Amino acid sequence: MEYIAHIDPKTGREQSILEHLKGTAEKSAEFASAFGAAESGYICGMLHDIGKYSDKFQRRIRGSPERVDHSTAGAIEARQLYNVPAAF
Repeated sequence: MEYIAHIDPKTGREQSILEHLKGTAEKSAEFASAFGAAESGYICGMLHDIGKYSDKFQRRIRGSPERVDHSTAGAIEARQLYNVPAAF
């Protein structure tokens, strides 16, 4: 299955999640480099929409009316990867 992040309403062009995450990560790294945090910016960009890989989101982007929280998954993953306490 092709995992889709966005569908352009005018052209119907589908953007894959990987393409979207990489593009966002590069921009985020560029912005964060202004204060010496390019690597952290890149990581945040790669994680920000990782929840779009869920089956539920993929149904939603293809027209399902169900509501989907896709943004929390990246925060959870970052917390696990970097051992951030839950209270943070």
